[in-house]
Amino acid sequence: MRGLLVLCCLTAALFSFNVFAQEYAEVTHNYKPKFPDDFFYKRNFKIQWWYFTGHLFDDKGREFGYELTFFSVGIQKREYRSKFGLDNIYISHFAISDVDGKRFLFSDRADRGAFDFAGAQGNYLKVWVGKAVLEGSVDRMHIKASDKDKAIDMLLLPAKPVILNGDNGYSRKSEESPEIASIYFSYPLLKTEGTLKIGGDVFHVSGTSWFDREISSRGLGNNETGWDWFAVQLDDGREIMLYMLRKKDGSIDRFSSGTFVYRDGAYRQLLKDDYTVAVLEHYKSKKTGARYPSQWRIDIPSENISLKVIPLIRDQEFLGARSTGNYYWEGTCKVEGTAQGRAYVELTGY
Repeated sequence: MRGLLVLCCLTAALFSFNVFAQEYAEVTHNYKPKFPDDFFYKRNFKIQWWYFTGHLFDDKGREFGYELTFFSVGIQKREYRSKFGLDNIYISHFAISDVDGKRFLFSDRADRGAFDFAGAQGNYLKVWVGKAVLEGSVDRMHIKASDKDKAIDMLLLPAKPVILNGDNGYSRKSEESPEIASIYFSYPLLKTEGTLKIGGDVFHVSGTSWFDREISSRGLGNNETGWDWFAVQLDDGREIMLYMLRKKDGSIDRFSSGTFVYRDGAYRQLLKDDYTVAVLEHYKSKKTGARYPSQWRIDIPSENISLKVIPLIRDQEFLGARSTGNYYWEGTCKVEGTAQGRAYVELTGY
């Protein structure tokens, strides 16, 4: 987003994020991320998420992409504690892109957390929504999810250190207010290995993943309509995260940002004027009628980067009918140009 970015728009159809916002902690510029604590659930903030995307191959070279996300959204005042699990809504989105089969499979779930069917721990790393589970440690993450037609069970090991996106982890998301912001950090490269199942077929796969963690108490600005987010993993050992926050008048919010990661794990913030993203093609969804960008050129002149990003499957549109009530495009892409690789792209608000 991966990730993401402020994914409040995904749940705007169900929740108002500024209701009771004053009851929760605000993200401020002087907040310093704390590890490992900030990997865990933070009860003082209204919305938070753990976001995984990745590129996987079996031993014959068959390619898959995957998305697994966990959200926790406060629906009561912060100090209220219900005996019936009504403090938070927990949401999971799960998708597999079968590149060779040209199939995109997705499912979602929302749960209030009663009877331990969903939840998040504040003193160690565990988040779960039904059969979708994240657990482990900051050095060794285990994710799994399953439904009637697909499943994953993966071990993820960081191959590079955590990066702090924005200004040392403070990621402002709107010109309207410095409080419209998140705490945002990522693992840009995790070695990934495990099993993936589609129908009755089981594939032993390996590859790489990207992990985003964001914590906030606010939604997007009133003048913002969505975002385009890119997580790029280049074959030469560099990674790039970029996002463009789109305003209702068609312009791009000046607090759009990015992070450029070097081979040795060092990184730098990219401001809006440091990069350009040009749309080369569009795709119209047969499911929703939404018209999405469908091919891009990314230029970062200071890094001598000029890339073309091309979806590996045209239709990778996610419909969150059972959870967030909205739709968005998120999918695996190939990268060509001054370097080659893979990318995940997320498009909301179309």
